[in-house]
Amino acid sequence: MGSDKLRTTEVDGVPVFWVPGQGTLRASLWFRAGMVDESLPTRGWLHLLEHLALHGRDSIRAPVNGHVSLLHSSFDVEGEPDEVVAFLREVCRWLTTPDLSELEHERRVLRAESATRGGGAVGSHLLWRYGARGPGLAGYDELGLYTADADRLRALAAWSYAQGNAVLALSGPPPAGLELPLRPGSHDLPLPARPCDQPIPAGFAGRPNAVALSGTVSRSYAAAALLRALERALQRGLRHDSGVGYSAWSSYELVDADHAMLTTGMDVIPEALPTVVAETTAVVRRLRDRGPEPAELRDDLDRQIRRFTTEPAANWLPFMAARDVLLGRRATTGTEELAAETDAVTVAAVQQAARSLWNDLLVSVDPVGSGDPQLTWLNAPPASKQVASGRRFRPVGSPVTTGALVIGRTAAHLQTTGGEAAAAYDEVAAMIAYPDGGRQLIRRDGYQVTIEPTLWRQGHDAVALVDSAVPRSLHVPLPERTPDLIPHISVTLKQRLRFWLNDPVALLAIAGVCAVALALTEGMGLTELLGRTLVGGAILGAIAYTRHRRSSQ
Repeated sequence: MGSDKLRTTEVDGVPVFWVPGQGTLRASLWFRAGMVDESLPTRGWLHLLEHLALHGRDSIRAPVNGHVSLLHSSFDVEGEPDEVVAFLREVCRWLTTPDLSELEHERRVLRAESATRGGGAVGSHLLWRYGARGPGLAGYDELGLYTADADRLRALAAWSYAQGNAVLALSGPPPAGLELPLRPGSHDLPLPARPCDQPIPAGFAGRPNAVALSGTVSRSYAAAALLRALERALQRGLRHDSGVGYSAWSSYELVDADHAMLTTGMDVIPEALPTVVAETTAVVRRLRDRGPEPAELRDDLDRQIRRFTTEPAANWLPFMAARDVLLGRRATTGTEELAAETDAVTVAAVQQAARSLWNDLLVSVDPVGSGDPQLTWLNAPPASKQVASGRRFRPVGSPVTTGALVIGRTAAHLQTTGGEAAAAYDEVAAMIAYPDGGRQLIRRDGYQVTIEPTLWRQGHDAVALVDSAVPRSLHVPLPERTPDLIPHISVTLKQRLRFWLNDPVALLAIAGVCAVALALTEGMGLTELLGRTLVGGAILGAIAYTRHRRSSQ
């Protein structure tokens, strides 16, 4: 296995990892810059830079690719050594001095790509776990495509693509003439992932006809074995035993240098929804309480060892080393070391990982699915830390339409028949701004307050107050909406009459007006006027009370 040992050298101050390999040369230039380093208003800037850097470089002889994950960015090429050298040299020059003449073109390309991309379960779990920051940004659209400008993109490139923040992985020896002309700069580790302050274990409404669960654990070979055990258990329980699902899936997503989010799930038939959450969480509880079956774990570990000892190390070992070294972790030196660490995984270690996952468990299920009494269901946003006091706006159609919008100096508060939501301005991660005046205040925990000026009297005044209160750096201007997406309230005369006729106070006022009019026409005395008013008011009040009781039953 001597040829499987990881080699290392340095080129222009950049660490280079490689293993002797055969065939065309593969190269990946990695940087420790990913989605977690963006903010909600800049979400997608690194993806945009990656596209711009690779614009026009792809060819049949030397195909290129790029990738932006939560923690890394990479620029990849495969070809003959001289083609790899030329690609790396030119990409490094671009990253050092970006040419942004194609900015508008690539912005449009990525917007078109975004329109075809649906939201996935992993992104949803990251969002519900971390909110609108750090790893949770993976659950959002690339809002930065609407905010990017040349100067700030260049500043981001200067930090992200620095010499100290880079590692090169090769599937063979470094070719002659290799150079990596990057600008000097430091290496920045990712910040620890900070979950939202919310009750755990918990559940939330997920994709139709599907169930998924996730939890964060310390990175380890035992955690990877746990994920495979979860996927097998779901496959066995929901497909082979119950026959309610087709194919289980799983995902191992690094969220910071030392932790990963494990996610697994399955699409299920509608008839299974009432019991699928209980069956899914039972899988986790069994692994938490007893761990995997020893024979099954042994078979799983042996299979993993066979897989990476038969696949050429040049295809994966340098690239795994680049990922880990950029996170401040020690690189695995060869297949023998990896085999020994995998072989050492025990039932107790997997059980301990299952306990950690349970203590951090999130479950998503089709909204019509039933809950689990051991889970807290996240149906409403937690209360804002600040109470809004300021200008109060009444809804269009008031008093038939109920609710209130309060725009204060420090927070906005919305109350409708659907519930309450508030956002302190210092909790806001971004504010979506539509040309028609619609606004969405997205809190850092992912919950939001939506303000539609068409729904409130003097609604554009409310929008102006919010615009002035939220820092300009958090404004995200989006294109015009089609008219059918702009909400409106229409209250008919019939609805207004029905409201007044069911309101005892309004009926008393009507009775009083009628009594005064009658008195004026008949020359009635004051005593008789008051008596008739009270009698009429009592009758109308009784009618209104009876109608109110019937409508509320």
